[in-house]
Order: sequence, then structure tokens, then C-alpha cells
Amino acid sequence: MTSLAHLTPSERRPFILFLLSLLILAGVLLGRFVNSRLTDTAVIANGPAPSPLQMSAEAYIQQLQEKLANNPENPSLYSQLGLAYLQRVRETADATLYTQADWAFTQALDREPELLDAIIGRGALALARHDFQGALGWGEKARAINPFRAEILGILVDAQVELGRYEEAVATGQAMVDLRPDLTSYSRVSYLRELHGETAGAIEAMQAAVDAGVPGTEGTLWTTVQLGNLYFNSGDWAAAEALYQQAIQFKADYAYALAGMARVQAAGGDYEAAIAIYEPLVIRLPLPEFVIALGELYEVTGQMDKAKDQYDLVRAIQQLNASAGVDVDLELALFDADHGADPAQALVKARAAYQRRPSLYAADVLAWTLYQNGQYEEAQQYSQQALRLGTRDATLHYHAGMIAYALGNRDQARAHLQEALAINPAFSVRYAPLAQALLADL
Repeated sequence: MTSLAHLTPSERRPFILFLLSLLILAGVLLGRFVNSRLTDTAVIANGPAPSPLQMSAEAYIQQLQEKLANNPENPSLYSQLGLAYLQRVRETADATLYTQADWAFTQALDREPELLDAIIGRGALALARHDFQGALGWGEKARAINPFRAEILGILVDAQVELGRYEEAVATGQAMVDLRPDLTSYSRVSYLRELHGETAGAIEAMQAAVDAGVPGTEGTLWTTVQLGNLYFNSGDWAAAEALYQQAIQFKADYAYALAGMARVQAAGGDYEAAIAIYEPLVIRLPLPEFVIALGELYEVTGQMDKAKDQYDLVRAIQQLNASAGVDVDLELALFDADHGADPAQALVKARAAYQRRPSLYAADVLAWTLYQNGQYEEAQQYSQQALRLGTRDATLHYHAGMIAYALGNRDQARAHLQEALAINPAFSVRYAPLAQALLADL
């Protein structure tokens, strides 16, 4: 596989930090679980090792709490409990569990300040709360204790990407894959290549991540879906659907694969089928990305009251996330810019978020909120920043095209809109038709 070393700043989409940071810790957590099962229970001779998926994070939390009741000064148990809370967030989308994870890691580090797993957990928790500068600090602290733990480098890569430090992220990602070429490192190689516009290389690396994973485990299922997303975002919906189905064969209710199938149905114009997938999904796992997608499907099918209910739910979820210590300014700024709620306040949020996390996606959100406020020239400056690495993201080009059109630059608008639709003609159920209509007019 091609080295990361050739990726240069003039050539290059970040990943969902919430998911990937917890994916790293899922491996740590489930590894601890397997070890504890092997030491705490009798294993049949020559039989298979117990699968981590035999116990949910909820059951594992209960087991750890029982152990702590008998051994309340054990820092390792507190560390494992913090990791279990993070894994439980993945299962439930309950951000209030971050507070409990925070408490558990504090208890661990109060008892053993240099406990590496607790420091790593702190780093992952900071990522999940979008405290990227804090995550960088915890990652550096962990690396000073042990420079040979690949998951530490993963935390550093994630933080560097969201802080806009792309050259450092590439170097750290290369060090990570050199140290441990596995699912977590290959998936980061993939994201870094995607960020730099290298779609074929991103697909190659994500396929390597899938191949390196244990079939049927949550990490492998998640990575399979990410591979499907790469195909979907490049317009190959058939390949994407095959990968989503592959994940569903292992776990019929796997939320991220079902959401992928809904996107495929919507791309093909079957909005009712997509809605039928999303409706039970958002009840079971109300992630904002799922709720927004359902709201937009209601909107394009003329069900405005139902769409409003979903958009109100998004704001309620983000308020809960914020109360749990998650920085949601960037996400709320983009949501409000897209859905018409107080554009001036959305711009305030976008500017503040960009100061804390000056990534190219934060630049794009700031550009889009500036556009919604009629500040087109400044919007174009930040849109150019968002595209500076050559990222092949249809939404980035759509935003750039609309900003250029507002400035009267028809040729530039045409080029960006053509690029957006060439990358993925179904990049958005709301905006792809608008792009097609404006392009026809141009």
C-alpha cells in the first residue's frame, strides 16, 4: 500500500471524530474484556476464546461496578469503567455517559496518576467532546509514558486533523501504521488520503482496514460501513449497497449500515423506503446525523410538520450534548445555516468554532454561514481555505459554487457545481436538485 509520505499539503475529508475516537477505545475495552473473561471464568480446553460481543457495554459496566464494590481502590477497574462508558455511548448515543466516564477516569488518575489506559481514555473522551486541544495534550502525555502504543498515535492524528495541522497528522498517521498496521491505523490512512482528494487510495486503505479486522466484530462492521461510505460519496451506489448489506448480514440491526441503506434508497429516488429505514432507527439510536437525514426526507416529501419535529429533536439532542461537555458550536452552526434558524447567531457560533478548531471543514461551515448572512466575499475566502487540500467532497464544491454565483462569477459557479454533481449526483436530497437546476440555468 502506498505510503503516506507522498501526501503533500498542495494535494488533499476528515472523519467523524466521535465515532473513530471511540472505535479505538472499543478495541482497548474489548481486549480488556476478553482478558478478564479468560481469567475470571473457566475456558473449555481447545475451545474458542469468548467473543467480546457476547456482553454489551451495559452488562460490562455492571460487572465492573460489582468488582469496584469489592475493590474500590483499584485504579485499573476505574479506567476500564471509563472506557466501558465510552463504548456505551456508541451503543446508545447517550452523551450524559461522558460525565460518568469523566468521573471514572478521574478516580483512576487520582489513585495512579501515570495510569496509561486512563490517560488514553482521557484523550478519547476529549475527542468525543470536541476538545481537540485537550485531546492533543492527553495524547502527548500518553506518548511520553509509552511511545509504542498505536492507539495513542490515533488520538494524536484525530486531534491534529481537527486542529487543521494536516502535515503533522500525515506524519503521525505514517508512524502509526508503521508501528501497528491494523484496522485502526489503516482506517486513518484512508481518511487522510480522502482528505487530500485521493479517493482510490482511500478506498484501498479502508479495504485493508476491513481485511485486517476480525469478521463480525463491531470495529470491522463499522469499518465496512466506512468503506461503503467512500463508494457512496464517490457516486458508486451499487458498491456501497453491497458493503452495507455485508455488514447487515453479520448484524441485522447494525445502525450505521442501515443508515447507509437508507442513503442508497434516497439516492435512487425511493424516499419512502429511506424514511421507513430511518424512522425506527432514530428511535433506537437518535444520532443527529440520522435525525437530520430523516427530517430532510420529510421536507422533500412535503411533510413539513414531521420535518420540524425532527429538527426540534436535533436541537434538543445538541443541548443535551452541550450539557455533557461536548462543544457543538460547529455542528449547530451548520445545522442552523442549512435550516434557516437565526443566521446571525449561526455565524457567531461558526466563527467561535473556527477559532478553536481551524480545520478545512470548520472553514467550510464558516464560509456557508457567511453566505447565509450575505457576506459573500469573506465567504469565498473561507471556501477557498476549505478546498485548499483538493478534497473531493461534493458539499464543499456545492457551497463554493453557490458563493461564486452570489458574487456573479458564473464560470466559477458552473465549474464547482459540475464538480459537485460529478463527484456524487445524490450528495444531498435537498441541495443536489438545486445544484442541477442552477447548473441548467447557467
